[in-house]
Amino acid sequence: MRKPLVYWIIICLLATTLPIASAEETDDIPAVANGTGDHDSLVAALNHVDLVTTLQGTGPFTVFAPTDQAFSDAGIDLNNYQTEEEKDALKDVLLFHVFNGSVPSSAVTDGMMAEMINGDKVSFTNDGTNVTVGGATVIQSDVAASNGIIHVVDKVLTPPTNIPTTASGTGIHSTLVSAVVDANLLSTLEGDGPFTVFAPTDQAFTDLGVNLSTLNTSELSDILLYHVVQSEVPASAVTDCMSADAANMQPLSFTVGESGVMVNDANVITTDVISSNGLIHVIDKVLIPTDTPRDIPRTAQCTGEHDSLVAALIQAELVTTLQGNGPFTVFAPTDQAFAEAGINLSSYDTPEGKTTLTGILLHHVVISESISAAQIEDGQVISMANGDNLTLSKVDGKIMIGASTVTNSYISVSNGIIHVVNKVIMPPSDEVSDTTEETDGASDDDSQDLIWIGLGALLIISGLIGVVLFIRSKGAAATLAKDFSTDGLMNQLQTVEETAYTNQPTQQMTTQATFEPQTVQTVEVVEHPVAAEPTVLRQWTDEAGYTWRAMDDGKTYWWTGSDWQIYG
Repeated sequence: MRKPLVYWIIICLLATTLPIASAEETDDIPAVANGTGDHDSLVAALNHVDLVTTLQGTGPFTVFAPTDQAFSDAGIDLNNYQTEEEKDALKDVLLFHVFNGSVPSSAVTDGMMAEMINGDKVSFTNDGTNVTVGGATVIQSDVAASNGIIHVVDKVLTPPTNIPTTASGTGIHSTLVSAVVDANLLSTLEGDGPFTVFAPTDQAFTDLGVNLSTLNTSELSDILLYHVVQSEVPASAVTDCMSADAANMQPLSFTVGESGVMVNDANVITTDVISSNGLIHVIDKVLIPTDTPRDIPRTAQCTGEHDSLVAALIQAELVTTLQGNGPFTVFAPTDQAFAEAGINLSSYDTPEGKTTLTGILLHHVVISESISAAQIEDGQVISMANGDNLTLSKVDGKIMIGASTVTNSYISVSNGIIHVVNKVIMPPSDEVSDTTEETDGASDDDSQDLIWIGLGALLIISGLIGVVLFIRSKGAAATLAKDFSTDGLMNQLQTVEETAYTNQPTQQMTTQATFEPQTVQTVEVVEHPVAAEPTVLRQWTDEAGYTWRAMDDGKTYWWTGSDWQIYG
């Protein structure tokens, strides 16, 4: 009987020396912190401002607990917090370390933001190895308590200040802060918000090259308010092609790509700088107020129905051109229009193909003119960038350009106007005629009206019959193409080296779709022997408006305006 009694006594003694704890019986957060031996300063501070009872509540809470060393590094001395105002300031600091909810380390994602119990936000980073919160590193995570979780951090977190105060402390926004004061916007940006401010650096203001002191208060205020959105826009909420209205009621445009985030033409170089009344994103340019922040290619990219057009512009290397100052008027075919036209960009992926594609695209562009829907008149003729003319018409209230209907007119962009059309407008082929009819009211005696281009004699059939084929190029189109080149406009669209014709004739002698023969006319058959002549293998007109022939005898000719001369 003694052995069982001895065993029972031993068990009871052991039970008094071992902790009896389960997930439900763990100490609360203040008790756990008090028992670590490294959080005496934190516990003392909680007692000093009567927060112990709060953190003994049901919770759950997540507490980022600074070590004693962190309190020492922050220079926090409780003797300096004796008045109610001082205690309230300390309480605000301590509650900035507490989140009302349970956040285990596994739930922390890079760039995450959370609102702490004091009402301010804090940001997190997580690189897969280290987790930081508000700039403090988590050195021990997931310490369990009965009413929450403790993460030990190596710094005391400082609650954020308002936007102007935050900006003034960065060291790179002195000009911005001074401008805010001069524009009488300081009290506005110290308000409750929330605001999102796209803050140009001092260098950005220097690069602008404008003396801000020369602007009146209204002008300066308009510029600054164009950098403010009256809501909170974290970096995680920004998507490609997104727009937002600035505080001056003009739109901002966002681009998200491999190289980063842009607002209008400015790069966002630092994101999500938290303040007490909003967020600051640092940018490298001053934004100039505008109703049209997107240029033609960017607008087309963001419509959702012009991907084929954008891809074609990229392949033809015309994006930079249409990002120029302009103004341009672009008749933009939809993706459906490209599909119905059977245009497969892979078939244009050669030097000759790109030239043809360029001709097609420029047949949709008017240079140096913004033509709004209100300006279009029935029967109006417009000159396109490839040298051809197109006729505009109005049918049953709809605007037509050739056989294509304008489905959405007058999309205003930063460098012109876009009209959406439902068909790809193919450049016209040379017309066939057996008369020298007048063109655009020119006189019958004007020898430059029509340019007759002999395609050459066909091979003699049985030595008896010679058939001569002729085609006429439109004089107006040829003249317009040469004027287009002479005025330097073509060079804005396609760079042509001066030595190209002398050094690489075969590379430059490519055919633009604008001048490609499509139909030929057979004239009178002459039934008598014809001497054999070299056969025309290929004929084309280059970007400068010059017409060329490649013959089967290996020679190349060019049209001087009066006769054919051997090239080279």
